[in-house]
Amino acid sequence: MVSGSMTHCPKCNSPAGSEALECPACGILFSKWQERENNVTSGNLARYSIANATSSEFNWTILAIVVGVVILSFLFVQYNQ
Repeated sequence: MVSGSMTHCPKCNSPAGSEALECPACGILFSKWQERENNVTSGNLARYSIANATSSEFNWTILAIVVGVVILSFLFVQYNQ
């Protein structure tokens, strides 16, 4: 583990050895978890763009993805008839 002091997974609370790099139960990578915790604690959330997106930006992104999937599905059906 990153700090060498974690004996339980911070996500699922399963026991993990002090030298484990990932949780044996849920697979979370402890180094990634620790990096995220450090960023959240320091207020450095720029890396997590979805955390900084407004609900309007998020809604437009989801809408664009859904429209793209619908168009691709339609094209797939048309070309496979």
